[in-house]
Amino acid sequence: MTTKKRTLVTLADRLVVYVLVGAALVLLLTGGGGGEGAAVRITGDDFEHVASFGSDERVEVEGPLGVTVVELSGGTARVVSSPCPHRLCVKMGAVSAPGRSVVCVPNRVAATVVGDGPASTDAVTR
Repeated sequence: MTTKKRTLVTLADRLVVYVLVGAALVLLLTGGGGGEGAAVRITGDDFEHVASFGSDERVEVEGPLGVTVVELSGGTARVVSSPCPHRLCVKMGAVSAPGRSVVCVPNRVAATVVGDGPASTDAVTR
């Protein structure tokens, strides 16, 4: 009587791993598919500032809770500090694709990427 040796990893398992690794490499090398924006529009209650992506600067925006600091660096925009209670805007990280925003709702500050690149859409509802 012969017994077959069972393998833990099948050919299909290997194929799935190869496809996932290949897709991750493509996204990594292409920057996630998002186009680089031409500018960042930073807005507050009585404030609006438009800066090009080529600039490296820090913009301080006064809101109802205090000052929110938005940093433009390396083709990205992010909130580095804010007086809001949970600091979710800081935890959101950087944005670089047109149509993406980092928003501090309690302090009424938003940084939105505007440009000619392809906008990335999360969902469409009707």
